[in-house]
Amino acid sequence: MKRILFIFLAALWLMPSVAMAHSKIELAVPAQDETLDASPQQIEMTFNTKIEKLSNFKLFNAAGEEMDTEKAEVNGATMSGKVLSELPNGIYTVKWTIIGADGHSVEGNYSFTVEAPIVEPTVEPTPEPEATTTPIETTAPSPEATADQGAATENTDNTNYTPTIIIGAIIVVAALFLLLRRRK
Repeated sequence: MKRILFIFLAALWLMPSVAMAHSKIELAVPAQDETLDASPQQIEMTFNTKIEKLSNFKLFNAAGEEMDTEKAEVNGATMSGKVLSELPNGIYTVKWTIIGADGHSVEGNYSFTVEAPIVEPTVEPTPEPEATTTPIETTAPSPEATADQGAATENTDNTNYTPTIIIGAIIVVAALFLLLRRRK
C-alpha cells in the first residue's frame, strides 16, 4: 500500500504544472478596460493553453442586452468572432466560457468602452435659383386701373378681427357667469 501511495505522489510531483493549472486569458482585442474611438469589428481572445472547439463568448451592452456576434471560432489557444453591427458609444462586457487543455470549464469576463466621436451630419446649402428676367411692360396703365389698385391695397391692409372679438366676448361672458354663480 505504501508503494502505491509513493508512486501516486511521485506522479503528481512530476506532472507539469500547466496540466494542473486552469486556462486563463493572456491577450484580448479589444483589451480589458480599453477605450476605443470606433466600434470593433471583431473580438479576439488568446489563452495560455489550447482551448476546445466548444468554447464561446457573448457580448453585452451596459443594459445587459446581448449584441449580435458571429459564432466563435477556435484555433489553438485563440477564440474570435466578428461583431455583426456597429456598436454605439457605451460600455460593453465580453463574457467567455472555455474548456481548457486540462478539460475544465473556465468562465470569465472583461469590459471595454466605445467612445467614437459623434459626427454631425453636414447639410449642403441649396443653390439659389438663377434670376430670370421678365420683359418690362412699356405701356402705361390707365388711370382707372391705378385707382382700382389703390383701393385694393387699402382693403388688404384692414385686418379682420371679428373671430378674435367673438372669442374674447365669449370668454368675458363665461367669466362673469362663473363669478356671479360663485357669489350665490
